[in-house]
Amino acid sequence: MKNLLWPVISLIVILVVTVVVYFYSTGYRVNTIKKEITPTGMIAVKSIPDGAQVYLEGSLTTATNGTIQSLKPGSYNLKIVKNGYAPWEKNVEVFEQLVTDITGILVSKTPRLEPLTSTGARTPVISPTLTKIAYFTKDGNDPGVWVFPLGGNLQVNLFKTSPSVILEDTSRIIYSNGESLDWSPDEKEILVKMKDKSFFLVDLQSGNFEATTSAQAIKESWLSEVTKKRELFLSKLSVPEELLKIAKDQQTVWSPDEKKFLYKEEENGVINYKIYDLEKPLPIGEKTSYTTLSLKKTDKEPKVYWYNDSFHLILVEGEIEKEKKGTIYLIRIDGTNKTEIYNNTLYSDIAFPTPSGDKIVVLSSFKSDGQTDLYAIGIR
Repeated sequence: MKNLLWPVISLIVILVVTVVVYFYSTGYRVNTIKKEITPTGMIAVKSIPDGAQVYLEGSLTTATNGTIQSLKPGSYNLKIVKNGYAPWEKNVEVFEQLVTDITGILVSKTPRLEPLTSTGARTPVISPTLTKIAYFTKDGNDPGVWVFPLGGNLQVNLFKTSPSVILEDTSRIIYSNGESLDWSPDEKEILVKMKDKSFFLVDLQSGNFEATTSAQAIKESWLSEVTKKRELFLSKLSVPEELLKIAKDQQTVWSPDEKKFLYKEEENGVINYKIYDLEKPLPIGEKTSYTTLSLKKTDKEPKVYWYNDSFHLILVEGEIEKEKKGTIYLIRIDGTNKTEIYNNTLYSDIAFPTPSGDKIVVLSSFKSDGQTDLYAIGIR
């Protein structure tokens, strides 16, 4: 009998410990006052850059990247603070037995402005994957149409990359005087529109180019390609009928991760900038729909771009064309943490994020002759 007692006791102990570990790991805690086991949740807090202090309901609780455990379900004020950066603050929902993941994008209080080009840049257009910028330049050696690679990962040093000419001016045709540029969806071609309304199609892989009288057909073909891809994606999802048309609209702007889309909706003289999230399942604490920004119809509308993480937007505000000055903000898709990035000289309302998100590319000028160039605003 004694020989059986210890194995039984050991088995019971193992079972009890297993049960305790399971309940603890899934968020249950013992309430010693009410003498009951209550479910709790956690917040996992990250920041970019990391090493920031995390305050919960005003009390210093942890540092990024860390977790805050044993929280009763409910709403909590979370603040992320790092010396030299604008504070990040948001009310965060905690759910029983779940982990709410939060990533705060911190913006430097003293952003750095560094030139990417020095021989002129005009009418820059970013590629669909946000990895290359095409632009016109009067470069003294090779004027024409150039492409600047932004790099596709965190390891690429933006200031060591080299732009290349894809269409060089000739004695007969001054391509650098062109009017606009369009990328193909696969980024293998660029359509160049000249001021005399003529067009040239450049094959970036072979380096060949040709004049074309089928520019409209080419654009429609590219649009059809994107539309078919979008429709196939949407056909696999359960999207409310009233939003399906909006999702396919040409004016709708899709996020870099292709899981969210931005659209405008006017109601009672107010323009609402809305986000719809198609991600399944949704991250804990996130919602399917947000109204990021609301403006009166009479207000000057900002230029809006997606930030590379697909959870933030870039806003460019101001009378830039008239004043040659504007303000750039970063705002979360839920409308929180509208943070100023830059407030100074701008010659265009473009604001392109680099793939790593640590810089915003703008068009500006600090020369008396008015030559515009591409500059990178380092936000961290």
